[in-house]
Amino acid sequence: MPGKDSADLMKLVREIPLENGLTVSIYNHNHRYFGDYHRVRVEIVCIVEVLEEYFADVAEFAEAKASMGDSAHFRHNVELMGVSSEELDRSLERVIENFANHSLAYMSSPIFPRKLVLAEVSGYRQNKRKTYPGR
Repeated sequence: MPGKDSADLMKLVREIPLENGLTVSIYNHNHRYFGDYHRVRVEIVCIVEVLEEYFADVAEFAEAKASMGDSAHFRHNVELMGVSSEELDRSLERVIENFANHSLAYMSSPIFPRKLVLAEVSGYRQNKRKTYPGR
């Protein structure tokens, strides 16, 4: 996608430091798709380091590191379609404000990093057990 619009596809618009030491990064993935109509996609990302203290024993920690690496990722996407050029900034701010009002308190909690890591480990374990026909 050449031109001015492609420069807006992924842009870090804000970083929010949390009380528990994590940082939430907010990316704007704007795309003009027709005339003055834009797709606004906001991606909210928080990366949590996988720490041994989150696990009951060293074997679980080693399994987690082997399956998911050094970090767990919280990702949330919000998409708005048909946004006019004059509404782009306001739409982005509304999405960020809504997320901040509804999710930042939970993500700032001291228990959030551990819960995220353990949820991702559980997801990896469940996917590992699945069998697919023809494989």
